[in-house]
Amino acid sequence: MSSMVQLRNISMNYHSKEGEVAAVSQVDFCVQEGEFISIVGPSGCGKSTLLSIIAGLLPPSSGDVLIGGEVAVKNTSQIGYMFQKDHLFGWRNILNNVLLGLEIKHKKNAHTVAYAHILLEKYGLGDFKKHRPHELSGGMRQRAALIRTLATSPKILLLDEPFSALDYQTRLTVSDEIGAILSAERVTAILVTHDIAEAIALSDRVVVLSNRPATVKNIHTIDICKKEGSRRKSPKFAGYFDKIWEELRQ
Repeated sequence: MSSMVQLRNISMNYHSKEGEVAAVSQVDFCVQEGEFISIVGPSGCGKSTLLSIIAGLLPPSSGDVLIGGEVAVKNTSQIGYMFQKDHLFGWRNILNNVLLGLEIKHKKNAHTVAYAHILLEKYGLGDFKKHRPHELSGGMRQRAALIRTLATSPKILLLDEPFSALDYQTRLTVSDEIGAILSAERVTAILVTHDIAEAIALSDRVVVLSNRPATVKNIHTIDICKKEGSRRKSPKFAGYFDKIWEELRQ
């Protein structure tokens, strides 16, 4: 596998009335093509800031982001972004919501619209194309939001706590569903989450950040086969959880 995303000595400082505030300090890690990475860390440590820097929405104070081996200088069409809320428009049906990303990126044509229909059918929303968002469950809405992003064919998907607004039971189901979809579509993914169990269940590796200014404390390779069923049932699961929890407590 080749490196799809590389962060080299990324630092980010904010200016406030009290002076300069260091949010992120010399963060380095790589994400391989097709890999699923989760980033965990204390609240306010700069996890979402890192996503914004990778997406090209926020220039770092120092350091470089490389996408596909080249320095990314601005927002790139190779990247899709999935937020905490689904941001589906109530006055558009599910199909038209899914097509919105294509419209914004000026990619809407017969081929991409056909691909959007394929994704809706493939992932269980084919019968709901004409429904309004309020007629769908929270999990289905989040699936529609993912399909809206995938329809633009991003090579990299950034997920900023996309399951946090769901109740716990739905969150478990939807996170597993979306993990399976991303695996099937072979999309390189970076997830920011507060949920350690979620990170372990979904990821190939988990990046643990320190308190602000965020530095990389550790990177755990999750050696649990995804094909054996739910990772949460593995005897190794608790061991990973305890290690990461202890690192976050320190």
